Amino acid sequence: MSEDKAILKPFDFIKYVAESRKIPIDSVRAPENLVITYQRHTFEYGKKTIKGKQVNWWPYGEHQPFCIGRFNKTEIGLSRLWIGAAAAVMTLEELIACGTKKVFEVGLAGGLQTFLQPGNVIVVNEAIRDEGTSSHYFPPRVRLESSPSLRDKLIKHLDVRQVKHYAGSVWSTDGVYRETVRKFRKFRDTGVLAVDMETSAIFAVAKYRKIEAASAMVVSDILAETGWLQAFEHESVIGNAELLLKTVLEALTAS
Repeated sequence: MSEDKAILKPFDFIKYVAESRKIPIDSVRAPENLVITYQRHTFEYGKKTIKGKQVNWWPYGEHQPFCIGRFNKTEIGLSRLWIGAAAAVMTLEELIACGTKKVFEVGLAGGLQTFLQPGNVIVVNEAIRDEGTSSHYFPPRVRLESSPSLRDKLIKHLDVRQVKHYAGSVWSTDGVYRETVRKFRKFRDTGVLAVDMETSAIFAVAKYRKIEAASAMVVSDILAETGWLQAFEHESVIGNAELLLKTVLEALTAS
């Protein structure tokens, strides 16, 4: 056995789930198309939109819900993952092992640029790596970018809906309380739009497993050298997160 070969594989856990529930392994499945969220209100809106039903084999229950529904006659999986790169990636790996091939992340992010306001929509081109999980998949020099096809489809549908949006890079970190002034200046001055916790790791898994992944976010807070503006419950943030999820569903199911 190669020393770089993983001892534990995602499908090993799927087999364990099937065996523990005494169900056929082929009943433990996920749709090819998956939307991942992190916020409760976004997930609940999405679940209602796709008329999602929670599957009986899902091992995480309401703590990390997953449902399957349909949108534009296309089967869609919808999940609310735990926050943070390591936790999100663990579950995404399992869903990929169950059949997922296209992933669209809909999340929140902290704006770094002065022109950004709470509620603004960001379409991610590239995720700058400052979390630990992606390093288990690729060396630091490897860039992690979104699927051009999924990204372009979303931009097209945002344009049709006349939703103002910005396309660019985000900084993904697992050190929330170590977003230092030095790092803030570095990323702001190089044009990075926002900061989040998961996207670079999501892109790493997708690249490694050879599936498509894209990401779009709503600005929920603003970082500046003078402090932190929090707007997580602002009406524009919640409303645009729902609008963004609906537009992602349109893009994901477009022919």
